This record gives sequence, C-alpha cells and structure tokens, in this order.
Amino acid sequence: MGARSLLSPPGGYLTSKDRFHAYLKAQGASGNEKASQEDEEEDSVSNDQTEPPAKRVRLDDPVKEGESQEDAEEAGREEKEPVERKRARGQNKSRPCMKPNHYEKSRLCPSVTQGCAEKCYFGSRCRFLHDIDEYMAVKPADLGQNCVLFETFGKCIYGVTCRFAQAHLGDGYQNVINMDLAKQWEGKSLVRNNLSKDLQHQLRKKKFSFEKADEYLRRLAKPHGNGGKGNKASGNPTEGQEVPNCTAPEEDPGDAPEHPVLPEEGKDPKPAALESSCLMDALEGSPIKTMGPVTDEDIIKLRPCEKKKGCAEKCYFGSRCRFLHDIDEYMAVKPADLGQNCVLFETFGKCIYGVTCRFAQAHLGDGYQNVINMDLAKQWEGKSLVRNNLSKDLQHQLRKKKFSFEKADEYLRRLAKPHGNGGKGNKASGNPTEGQEVPNCTAPEEDPGDAPEHPVLPEEGKDPKPAALESSCLMDALEGSPIKTMGPVTDEDIIKLRPCEKKKLEIQGKLYLAPLTTCGNLPFRRICKRFGADVTCGEMAVCTNLLQGQSSEWALLKRHHTEDIFGVQLEGAFPDTMTKCAELLNKTIEVDFVDINVGCPIDLIYKKGGGCALMTRSNKFEQIVRGMNLVLDVPLTVKIRTGVQEKINVAHKIIPKIREWGASMVTLHGRSREQRYTKVADWDYIAECAKIASPMPLFGNGDILSYEDANRAVQMGVSGIMIARGALIKPWIFTEIKEQRHWDISSSERFDILKDFTNYGLEHWGSDTQGVEKTRKFLLEWLSFLCRYIPVGLLEHLPQKINERPPYYMGRDYVETLMASQNVDDWIKISELLLGPVPTSFTFLPKHKANSYR
Repeated sequence: MGARSLLSPPGGYLTSKDRFHAYLKAQGASGNEKASQEDEEEDSVSNDQTEPPAKRVRLDDPVKEGESQEDAEEAGREEKEPVERKRARGQNKSRPCMKPNHYEKSRLCPSVTQGCAEKCYFGSRCRFLHDIDEYMAVKPADLGQNCVLFETFGKCIYGVTCRFAQAHLGDGYQNVINMDLAKQWEGKSLVRNNLSKDLQHQLRKKKFSFEKADEYLRRLAKPHGNGGKGNKASGNPTEGQEVPNCTAPEEDPGDAPEHPVLPEEGKDPKPAALESSCLMDALEGSPIKTMGPVTDEDIIKLRPCEKKKGCAEKCYFGSRCRFLHDIDEYMAVKPADLGQNCVLFETFGKCIYGVTCRFAQAHLGDGYQNVINMDLAKQWEGKSLVRNNLSKDLQHQLRKKKFSFEKADEYLRRLAKPHGNGGKGNKASGNPTEGQEVPNCTAPEEDPGDAPEHPVLPEEGKDPKPAALESSCLMDALEGSPIKTMGPVTDEDIIKLRPCEKKKLEIQGKLYLAPLTTCGNLPFRRICKRFGADVTCGEMAVCTNLLQGQSSEWALLKRHHTEDIFGVQLEGAFPDTMTKCAELLNKTIEVDFVDINVGCPIDLIYKKGGGCALMTRSNKFEQIVRGMNLVLDVPLTVKIRTGVQEKINVAHKIIPKIREWGASMVTLHGRSREQRYTKVADWDYIAECAKIASPMPLFGNGDILSYEDANRAVQMGVSGIMIARGALIKPWIFTEIKEQRHWDISSSERFDILKDFTNYGLEHWGSDTQGVEKTRKFLLEWLSFLCRYIPVGLLEHLPQKINERPPYYMGRDYVETLMASQNVDDWIKISELLLGPVPTSFTFLPKHKANSYR
C-alpha cells in the first residue's frame, strides 16, 4: 500500500506539488483559494512522487515561481552534473553550512568582549571589531526578548553578542546578572563528559597513561617486528621502553576548579563553560584568580588573546590579534539582538558570553557590565549539568603522548608472537598453531584476593592467547615493567574483576535511542528523554581523534545529567587504538557502557577497515573486543549489521563469537551495508539471531515508526528495540510505545518541541552568534527528517510506514503544512521563526540524504 492511499480522500488533504508550494508561498492566506481554482482535474494525476530537486539552496538565488516541471527537472539535472557539486558518500564536513562565516566581518574581538585589555595582540591585523558601538550598529536584530541562558542560569555569558541580548543588557551595554539565580548554579554543571583542557593537552602531547590498553597491546604485539598494521598508529612503547605514568586524575565533576578555562586559540567561548563544575573548566596555572562574588570573567571561556579586565596591559597577541579590542567598536557592528530573554541568564543567573551574547540586552548593565542574578547563580554553585568534559591537563597528556596506557600495553605484549609474525593467517589473531600449548591463564575459580606477586610470562616460543587477559590480576604487569606503584596498595592495583563481578547492563525491555551521527546531539537526546527514551548513546566518536585530544570529538561524549543510562559509541579498525581509547574513557568519563560501531556503512570508514569492515576481519575484531573488555570496568556492547553484501548474511556466524569474546550485548540492524535503506529491515533474520545469541541480550533495530512496529519487534524474541530514524521523524514515538496509542500531535505542540530544542541548543552551544548558527545548523539537519511525518489525523489507514515516501498534502493549518515541506527554503523559514533571519549568503545542504523510499 502506497503512502498516498494512507491519506484521507482528496476531499480532505491530498494535493499536488505545485499547489502545495503555492499555498506555502501565499503563507496560507489567499493562496489556498487561488490554488483550489487551478486545474481540479489534476487531483488524480498530479500527485508528483518524484524526488524533490537537489536540496541545496542559496537564498540570494531563489527558485522562480513560474518554473515548469520540465524546467525544474532540467535544473535538478544541471545541479547534479557539475563535478564540484557532487556529494561524496559519507561524512561531508566540507559543506558550507558546517563552518558558517557569515558574521566574520562583524564579530567583536574576544579580548574586548569582557573589556579586558588596552590592546589586541593582533593589533591592526585583527580581523574583528574593537568598538562595541560599531559592533552594535551592524549586529543582526535580536531573535527574541527572552534569553534562555539568562532565564535559566541568571547570567548570559555572551553579553552583547547574545542574539537575545535585550533580555540582559543594561545601560552602556552592561551585562545584567540575576545574582540570586547565578548563585544557585555556581559550581554546577548540567552536562557531563566535557573535554577538559588538561585532558586535551595530555592527548595531544601523548602523555596520557593507557595502562590497561598498553598491557593488552603488548600481549598482542609481535617482538622483533612492527606488529603489523595493527600497531602502525598505536604509538606503543616497545618492550623495555619506559611508559610514563601520567594518568589523568579522575576528577569529580562536582569539584569546582580554582581557575577558569582558557580555550584554544581561535575557539569561541562556549556555553559548555556554564555546564562544568563551577560553570567553567579550570586550567591549572591560569593567571586569572577568583576572589569574592562570581563575576562575568569568572565563568566565561576566554581565548588566549582575551584578558580579564585589569589583568594585563595588552592582549597576548598584541598587534597580531585579529579580533576587536574596543567594546564600543564591537557593539557598533554587532548584529541586533535576537530577543529580550537570554536562556543562560534565566536558567543559571548569569550569561558567560556577556556583551557577545545575542540576547545581551537581558543581562547587560551600565558600561556593558554583565549583570548576575546572585540568588540563582548561588543555586548552581558547584553543580554541573554536563559531565565528561575534556580537561586541559588530559588534553595536554594526549597531545604529548604522555598518557599511560598500562593495561593496553600489557595486553599487546601478551598477545605478541615471538620470533615472527605468524604468517598472514595468524597475522593479528593471536591464535596458536597446531601443537602449540595454550598457556593456562584463564580466570581461576579461586579467591580473587590470592593475586600472584608477578604475572605469568608465557614460555619462549609459545603463543600467549587472549585468554591470558582473563587472569586473576587486573593488570598482570610484566615482570620488570617500568611502571611503578607508589602509595598504599588497593584492590584495584592487584585484583582483576571477573566477568561476573563487572557492572551488569540491565536494559532488557527498555527503549534504546540509537547513536545518531550529527542528529543525535545532546539537545536532541534531551528531547527524547523527555518523551520516554530509557537508554541514550552519544554520537559515533572516532577513537584516533579522541586519543589526539580533539575537542570536537570529545564534545560527542558529553552527558546531560538527565541521561540516567548513557553510553558512548567508538569507531576504530585496530586493537591498539581501540583498546587505548577504551582505557582512556574508562579513566576519564562517566558512562554506563561502551559500544563498538561495527555497523557504519559509509565508505570513509569502511575503506579504512572500520565499521562494517570489521565483520570481515574476524581476527582484528576479536582482539578489539577482548582488549576493550579487559580494560573497561563497564559493560561492552557491539552494534552490527546483517552483513556486508546484500544477500549474504553473516551476523548469525559472528554473534556466538562476540558472546565468547566477552561482549555484554549485541545490537543488530536488520540490513546489510550494501542495502542501506532501500529495502525493509529483515526482522525474521533478527529473530533467528536473537535465539543464537541467547543468553546474551540482543536488541533489534530497523523500521520502527509506531507502537505496532515495536510490538511486532518484541514478539520476535529480542531483548529490546533500538530506535533510530523513527525518533528523528517523531521523537514522541517513545511516548506512543509506552502508552500504546497513536498521538495526533498538533502543529503547535510540534512547534513547541522545536522551541525547546532551540533553547537546549542555545544552552549547550551558546547564545552568541556562533552558538545561534550552530543551533540553526543542527535544527535544519533535524528538520530534514521531521518533514517526513504525516499527522495521524490525516491518515486513512494507520500506521505510517517509514519507507513510504510521504505525498504532498495540505495540513490542518499553515504551520502543519509548512512542517510537511521537503523544500530547504521552508526549513530555513522555520528556523527563522525561532532564531531570526539568516544572512543573504546562507547555504545549507542536508548531511543525510538516504534513499529510504525506493
């Protein structure tokens, strides 16, 4: 049954493509009558089901109204013909919308944002404004009268740059602070798993300690050789080399740091500073000291060229600073505020963006001073809503390669093959050849407190099996290891947790929100949690980027305090990097489980041996699972597909091995890599694999868009269901499943959901221009899925099917019709209703353009 037959009869809502867009262009007014008079005979033949023109829009070159269908098709072909516009499959991070630069020429220099310095480091070469009055003259109009940061936290950190600055700007562009509210949030963080500057420094300098991962990799390593490709990028020390013990301390996110964070050069102050333990992440050794009441500068992330008022005579970069140093000059060119209310100020009592906030009028006082609601700020003092931040110290260790991976290195040493690489067949497997003795290193059934003083080394010429990982010591350090232990001996030093002693992942029967690349960001997960999602997982993070301390990758690990069952998903192709990354996360962030992405189909990942390619590389796959399971104290899960080729299923062969290797759960997507979304998910095969996987839990994934779909999936015998596209199309699906009903949600309720997402985005990414545009980008990405929803009240037959292309239809009101449009112009129009107008040069190309309707 096609999607067209699902809708009510033509007397109700079905329409043609031309009449649909004519109605939207007329904004639901006289256009309805005009469209109804045009060719009524076309009702049965003009329901154009062709794919919309290329979803790439440039607002200064709009589509002409009178364009015919043939012209539109020809234009669509011309759009796709040029080589430079052809989209590559996979993550296209070079899209114009990924790095918006529309306001680059009218930005206020960060060193002036807080009125901190006499001179900018870049001087005359600074490309940003230095005069606040000049900035305010060119600043876009405010998006609204309420700043969510100001209303939530009592202070908006973006100040005059806030797009809702009128909510917290006082006389002279001073940032107003609700001190009562700011005090409530002082020291609190709503988001966890932030990348601290310390951790980022450790990762970039490669000083982070990967004890367990290094131990595992040492077992896997091959002496007298390079260990194969698996160790190519590991950076593992060879035997005899010293592994510096630079493990980053496991900081309590509630512990308030003494100094605020100084972000990297070129980075903007982000609202994540609000959400750390003291609404800021401290950088040890910062020259900025905190005394007395919380001030604007106490919680605002500053760039290296930004100095606190009175702390220095000139900017660090001097004449080379490319930002404005004069607040009046900045305010003269700053775009107009987007609204009168700042969400940061209203939530936390203080907006850390001060004058740069796009809602700065809500918290700016005389002389551009940032106003603080002390009562609200005190409530947040010492609290953190976001966890898993990357500290500067850890980032430094990672970048300098000084982090200690004791366990990972030990694992690789044990897996090593003496005197050779064992041939191609055993290149990375660590499996003994016939006649070789397998060392008896499995976990003994004995008192775990009886730990040997020294680990058991395999005899020369013998192949240490991965089972050696399961010995009674947690880290079974090699004798003579350069890593020494100082201080009192604890259980964790000498006792390995047996599999039965590890924390269990008890999520059977719960609703699992899939890790969604790009769209599965923290604000979207908050929306899904509100509608009843039980388990959430961060976006796919590439392990090599995490090990390098990349802030953008660590941002994917952040966890909101409402996410009670939260995991992170890792992607990698080799056991050394994956094991080290698992040990790194085990030491530094708060998660309930770690997932391995063996289902990613994109070419960029597949050609490097990751994602679905691991299903064809069983030796590497085994080493990754065993090594990560060794170094983790939380459960390890795996997400796979039915196979790589369309009609060749291999998951039923791999699942028993995954269970044997130590994984706690498997999630199976009922499609192959080549199939993508062109056919329905194979739930019969998922049911077969669920029986094979027992007693290990298996979650099913694919084509769930209603509670009927969920009920049929559960009847297949799976332990639970994972919901991906269904949650993007209608995030209230979790409520429908739990309440066993179809929710005929109104357009006003759906628009309120978008408002909440916008507020969450401003709180998470910031209320300054960069934060507003980033929120807009992710909102547009989500709207590319939301437009596929057909309201329940318009359907003749329930439920809607996820793989049926929605026809053109008239909604019950203008907003409902607008939300059904698959035209990027209309998505941008919706974003402008929430975040104000976009620049004339604004472009947007959706990242996800899956062929889900073939």
